[in-house]
Amino acid sequence: MQIRKLHASDAAGFHALRLEGLRACPEAFGASFEEESRLSVADVAKRLAAGCVFGGFSDAGRLEGVVGLAQSQAPKTRHIATIWGMYVRPEARGGGLASALMEAAMGQADGTCTSIRLSVVSTNQAALRLYKRMGFTPWAVDREALLVDGVYYDEVLMRWSRP
Repeated sequence: MQIRKLHASDAAGFHALRLEGLRACPEAFGASFEEESRLSVADVAKRLAAGCVFGGFSDAGRLEGVVGLAQSQAPKTRHIATIWGMYVRPEARGGGLASALMEAAMGQADGTCTSIRLSVVSTNQAALRLYKRMGFTPWAVDREALLVDGVYYDEVLMRWSRP
């Protein structure tokens, strides 16, 4: 697998993978499939150009997983980054891709951030284990954070802090 920051030219592949994740695991994301499917590839390209998203590519060049990193720009919170949008295709799981994506995102944030935050749906035990292995610790549970098809889901709020 090759891990690299995505560029505007990766927009079509990123958009397709994001929509796949939103459709397959709607409870795992704050965004909705309906909302994101209305975006054009040009809109997605602008997001990628302005943000920081890492992708994991197979040896054949297929985008298999992604993770986003947003760093606060406000002076008082510039030391905080947020992990968002983590998704790895089911067939690419179990080989270390999620860990490699997290390492890339955390490495990007580590130079300037002393705290990295994320939220994960409480039912996603595999993701919770991954984040704990990466050094994240839970600090709160946001009860009924998401409502998907009439079902409420709690989110575990987690934080990594520079030692």
